[in-house]
Amino acid sequence: LSGLHKAVTIHSLAHVRRALSVASAIPRPILLLSALGAAGTVGPGWFQAVVRKGKAEFPCVMVKAMLDCGDSPGYALAALRQGVDYVRFDGVSADKIADIALQANAKLIRARPESLDLYHLELAGQQIDTACRTWLLGTN
Repeated sequence: LSGLHKAVTIHSLAHVRRALSVASAIPRPILLLSALGAAGTVGPGWFQAVVRKGKAEFPCVMVKAMLDCGDSPGYALAALRQGVDYVRFDGVSADKIADIALQANAKLIRARPESLDLYHLELAGQQIDTACRTWLLGTN
């Protein structure tokens, strides 16, 4: 996974905006990572829509996005059709999906990268902006 930006797990458009706001102030590149298995819950269309909206609102931030598709090849293919940068997929047909991803100028990643989960920060009552800034400024 070398070369990937620091990952922040997002669960909403508000999370995308918070993460990109912090990233733009530093400035730092960022990887917006969906929740575990989000391709099967919120879907690739929703995920790509919130990522695009965030990119439009913060055009100065270098943003990549990764949708977690679990082990479902159908979700992985749908994510690639939506234009997701990285597809997190660990199913039995990973080699075939990886080839399709390359043709779509995307990449298949089998293991979830380490990330800062904004929802868990909210539940713990932590300062999201401070934690996000510290995370993005940290070394890989």
